[in-house]
Amino acid sequence: MHKKIVRSFLITFLITFLLGFGLLYVSLYKASISQDRQYLMNTVKLVKNLEIDDLNTTRLGDTFKSEDIRITIIKRNGKVLYDNYKDKIREKHLQREEVKQALEEGTGTCIRHSNTMQRSYLYVADYEDDNQTIVRLAMPFDGLSQSISILLAPFIFSICVSFMVVFILSKKMADEIVEPFQDITNTINSTNISEDVLTFNTYNYPELYKITNALTNMSKENKKYLERLEKEKKVRQEFFSNASHELKTPLTSIRGYTELIRSHTIQDSNQIDTCLDCVLKESDHMTQLINDILTISKLETEEMQVTYSHIHAKKLLDSVVETLRPQIKKMDLKVYVNATEFTVFASMDHIKGIFYNLISNAIKYNKVNGRIDIVLKKNQKNMYFSVEDTGIGIPNKDQDRIFQRFYRVDKQRSKTIPGTGLGLSIVKHVVYYYKGDIHLTSKEDIGTKITVELPIIVKEAPES
Repeated sequence: MHKKIVRSFLITFLITFLLGFGLLYVSLYKASISQDRQYLMNTVKLVKNLEIDDLNTTRLGDTFKSEDIRITIIKRNGKVLYDNYKDKIREKHLQREEVKQALEEGTGTCIRHSNTMQRSYLYVADYEDDNQTIVRLAMPFDGLSQSISILLAPFIFSICVSFMVVFILSKKMADEIVEPFQDITNTINSTNISEDVLTFNTYNYPELYKITNALTNMSKENKKYLERLEKEKKVRQEFFSNASHELKTPLTSIRGYTELIRSHTIQDSNQIDTCLDCVLKESDHMTQLINDILTISKLETEEMQVTYSHIHAKKLLDSVVETLRPQIKKMDLKVYVNATEFTVFASMDHIKGIFYNLISNAIKYNKVNGRIDIVLKKNQKNMYFSVEDTGIGIPNKDQDRIFQRFYRVDKQRSKTIPGTGLGLSIVKHVVYYYKGDIHLTSKEDIGTKITVELPIIVKEAPES
C-alpha cells in the first residue's frame, strides 16, 4: 500500500507536469509567432517607403540578409522584382498563400516550407494598391525545435528538482496514511476478540473514525454473541441435566415396581394392582415430559406443523376449567371466571395449552381454600387472558427464571406437587410464536398474576 501511494503520487505529478509543460509550450509558441509576425509587419512598413534602387544602393537588403530576413518585392502579376537572397527568380508567386491573402485582404501571413531556401519560414506580405506591388518579408521559423531548444535545459532541471521534492513529500504522506492502518492491524492482532472489546486511538481522519467505530461495534456485537452462546451452552447443559434427572426419576420408580412384581415378592393382587397403577402413572408422567420437551424444541426451531382454526375462546376456556374441576375441589378453591364471547384464529393445541398450564399452576401452587380469578376478553386485535391466584407467590430472585425449562421455585414442595417443570416455558414459547406479550407479577405468600396478550382476534367467525 505504501509503495502504491508513492507511485500514484509520482505518476500524478508527471502527468500534471507534462500537461503544464505542454500548455506552457503552446503559450510560448503562440507568443513567439505573434512577436515575430509583429516585427516583420513593422519592417514591411519601413520597406514600403523605399524604392528597389534604395535597397541596392544603401545595401539595406544585405543588412536584412545578415539578420536572416528575406525581402521579396512582387508585381501584381506575380513576377518577382527584387529578392535580397536570389538575383533572379523566374517562377510566379501568385499561388503563395501569403500572396493570395494579401491580394484579397491587403495583408497576409503564413508559416510554410520554402522550396527555394529549403527550410521553414514565417511569411508576412503587404499589398500596395498604388504601385500594384506586394512587399513580402520572411524569416526562418523552426517551430517546435526552436522552442524546445530554449526550454529543454530549464525543463530538465525543473522536472528533476520537482520529482525529488514530490518523491520526498509523497513518501512522508504515505507514511502518515499507512501508519494508522498499521496501528489498527496491531490492535486487532493483539486483542483477544473473544474476551475483550477492540479499542483504537483517535485519528485525524474521519474515514478512519468510521472504520474503527464499525470495528468496535462489531467487536461488541461479537462479544455479546459469544456471551450469548456461552449462556445458551450452560442452559443446554442444565436442560440435559434436568431432563435426564426428570426422566431418571420415573424410570427408577417403574424399574423398582417392576422388579417387585417380577420377583413375586408381592403376592396380594391388590398390592400388585397398586404397583401397576404406579407404573402407569410414572409412564404417563414420562410420556408427558417427553411430549413437553418435543413441543418446546419444535416451537424454538419453528418446525412444528401448526393447524390454524377458528376457536370460540370462552367455550374452550370453560372446557379446560371443567377438566381441572377435580383438582379445584381437592384444594377447595373458589374460581371466578370473567369471560366474553369472541373468536380467535390460532392453533387449538396452543391456546388450550396456555389456558391449561396457567390455570393448572394456579391450582398447584395455591393455598387450601384459596381463590383464582380468571379473565378472558378481547382488547382491540389482542386476546387478553389473565390468571391470578392467592397462592404461595414467587420470590423476587426467582421471577426472572420462572419461565426457564425445568425451573421450579420451591424444590422441597415441588417434590410433592406433580409436574414436569415445563408448563410456563411452553406458555412463553407459544406466546413468542404468535409475537404476543406475557407479564408476571407476584409477591410471596400473597399470590401470582400472569397476563397473556396475543394478536389473534378475528372480527367475524365463519359459519362453518
